[in-house]
Amino acid sequence: MEPIKMITIDLDGTLLRSDGSVSDHTVENLQKARQKGVIVAIATGRMYQTAKAYGERLALGDSPMLLFAGGLIETLESKKILFQQTISQQDAQALVNLAREQSWQMQTYIDDVLRVELDEPWVRDYERITKVKAVICGDEFYRVQGDCNKLLSRGVHEELLGRKALIEKTFPGRFNILFSDLTFLEIMPLGVDKGRGIRRLGELYQIEPKNIMAIGDSQNDLEMLKAAGFSVAMANAAQEVKDAADYVTLSNDEDGVAAVVEKFVL
Repeated sequence: MEPIKMITIDLDGTLLRSDGSVSDHTVENLQKARQKGVIVAIATGRMYQTAKAYGERLALGDSPMLLFAGGLIETLESKKILFQQTISQQDAQALVNLAREQSWQMQTYIDDVLRVELDEPWVRDYERITKVKAVICGDEFYRVQGDCNKLLSRGVHEELLGRKALIEKTFPGRFNILFSDLTFLEIMPLGVDKGRGIRRLGELYQIEPKNIMAIGDSQNDLEMLKAAGFSVAMANAAQEVKDAADYVTLSNDEDGVAAVVEKFVL
């Protein structure tokens, strides 16, 4: 096994326990890794606002964060943007128009601001989970204000499969569309995924993929696991994620991140 020089870690279902917390044991082991010179980077589909608190909990200093599943690389403390790729305002407008025609729930992420149409119960739930305040726009939501980091549609998985199929049929080859959760369908710029993201991150910090450990649990982590020199799936991960990994660690509620870092890095 090649020496690990960078660890990229997904948040939901990976670093975070089911209650959204991070254990002291995990913090301690990641700090020990940093003391050995290893770069620890959060790699998430979330925005800066909702990832920042976890970077601070881990005391990562001005480490890079891979946000929007690779669409944005931004440093934690200085907020320096090292890379960004977005969906054009025109394409985002076409997507929200389709959502309106089909009566789909949709939300946009523009300049680290979450925008939704209506103040509904699910919005409160989403705010509670992600610790971010949504901007309620009303009809203004359907006048997209700028390029989007991503769009997200929330719903029952079977319905989201239909939405995904219609978007792909209406806009063939225009977007990267994937599930970050069974109830979250994410629409990303074409060419954006966590795999490309960690390769870019490695280039920025002069670290080869063979020296990167990636840890994840869901479909949007698959490309990251394939790109890393050493890939780790959580015990709570979907089977396809486990199959793609070099190693399966304990679950997120059993401090699986701490365990694998202790075993292979410390």
